[in-house]
Amino acid sequence: MKFKTLLKRLMLGTVTVAAGISLVGCGSSTSTQSSESSSESSQSTTKTTAASKARDQANNQIMSGQYKEALKTLLAVKNPDSQTRSMIKDLQKYLAAQDAYNDQEYDEAVNDLSSVSSNSKPMRSAFISMKNKAKQAQQAASASSSAQSSQANSSSSSSSSAVNSAAASQTGMDVINAFAAKMNFNQSSYGIIPEGKDGDVYTFEVRQNNDDNTVAHLIGIYQYNAATGAVTKIN
Repeated sequence: MKFKTLLKRLMLGTVTVAAGISLVGCGSSTSTQSSESSSESSQSTTKTTAASKARDQANNQIMSGQYKEALKTLLAVKNPDSQTRSMIKDLQKYLAAQDAYNDQEYDEAVNDLSSVSSNSKPMRSAFISMKNKAKQAQQAASASSSAQSSQANSSSSSSSSAVNSAAASQTGMDVINAFAAKMNFNQSSYGIIPEGKDGDVYTFEVRQNNDDNTVAHLIGIYQYNAATGAVTKIN
């Protein structure tokens, strides 16, 4: 009886010691996990703080017009977060647009500034300002090009009119009537316009009006030799 009682006490003591060891182990594991979590949180906070400080500095540089310096500031961050990476992307697009503007590539500059990725207010303001500037230059360039084209067309038209006037003064009505009779262009609906003269060879543009005389369709360009009566259609 005493032996059984002693055996039970020994077994109970063994269980108690094992439980104690187990609790000590759990406490150690929990402590390790807590320490690791605290370390990771500290690293994350440090990373966020460094990136945030860099963004604040970059925003001040952007407001001062120091865009390249702002980009250098952000690129120096070792572990940039998503907002820092977005600002880097925006600054690279802005600087590319600035280069395009300086090269008078206004369409390209406007395209580079199509969207802003970051939440930076100074960056957004810079985008809007540069985009408006590029659009104004784009419109001015377009207006200048149109004016030059119009002037060139006007000069060409004046030159053509002068040539036609000179050709008409060198072409007698007898020549025109002879050409019209030969080609059966002597109806009132036909218009014969002298285009040039080379010796006895005359060049005429022939048009025919529609029924209500609102449109003169081109019939062709002809060369007429007044000496031989030969006619050649050249267009």
